[in-house]
Amino acid sequence: MQWMDFLRGIAVLLVVVLHAASHGGAETETWSEINRHLTPFRMPLLMFLSGMLLHRSLAKPLPIYLWGKFAAIVWPLLVWMCLYGFFVRNGIGGPGNGIDYWLSGDYLWFLMSLTLCYLFAALFKPLLSRFPTGNGWAFLAVFAAMIITYVTGDVAGGVIGSTVWYGSFFFLGAWAVRFAPIWVRSHWLLILPLLLASAYFAHIAVHDRDLRVGTLEAAGISVLGIAVILWLAARLPRIAPVRFIEWVGRSSIVVYVAHFPIIIVARGNVLQPLGLEPGVHVMLMTLIGIGGSVLLVWLRPWTTWLYVLPGHQKVAARLLERR
Repeated sequence: MQWMDFLRGIAVLLVVVLHAASHGGAETETWSEINRHLTPFRMPLLMFLSGMLLHRSLAKPLPIYLWGKFAAIVWPLLVWMCLYGFFVRNGIGGPGNGIDYWLSGDYLWFLMSLTLCYLFAALFKPLLSRFPTGNGWAFLAVFAAMIITYVTGDVAGGVIGSTVWYGSFFFLGAWAVRFAPIWVRSHWLLILPLLLASAYFAHIAVHDRDLRVGTLEAAGISVLGIAVILWLAARLPRIAPVRFIEWVGRSSIVVYVAHFPIIIVARGNVLQPLGLEPGVHVMLMTLIGIGGSVLLVWLRPWTTWLYVLPGHQKVAARLLERR
């Protein structure tokens, strides 16, 4: 499933496109509409792809599983919360708002939600060896329960609300991974009406937030779009642009944690003083956000500590020896 790297890459780059328009210091209606078209698919797809890897993670001993998530998710979350707080926000928050900064996760809320999903998923580890098939269907039940809880309960907003809504797609991915190889071989006559339907619903959702997030209809549109996206991605020829996005996708954590500080710094120190026309401003901000993030992906071999805990493999080996 090499196409997963491509989808991770394209999804995280679309996050950069979103933030370049919404936090870059200028907006255009065209750019805003493009981002609203993508809302039902962008973050649900990222969560879904993470969930597809859950079975491989749960197959490891529990201490290794938990340590791996700390080293690869919690560590970059803490590092970039500190870097962004000190160097961009001029402090991680005073007495009145410091706790809120850390509890909200600011632009890194996705990593907080992903951490909570992995912690909850650890409860299913005993079922993996005893009831492997039942474990998969249990993940589907969790997806349904989280969607219903969000729709009927009072959980909207904040990290908890984001985790309940977007985290549901994490467990949907954990269920769907068994069927993905079969699904991507489906005949195009089956996919064509689904493609047309997802495009239509994404279009009408531009002017109706209830079709983008937070409702049963929005969940259905997201699932429909993800199914079509998976089928299409598996058929892309591995030409140079596709291989480039796959390369980005293998370091999606770099793009995710680094793009927002790049955008905020460029907004205040580069583009706003120029007084550019909004369309030009947004386009340049998008190029800066993507270009700066890709540069850091290229530099990753020399800056590994920014994205994964140094020495984590030695600790994992010791944990394995103690079993």
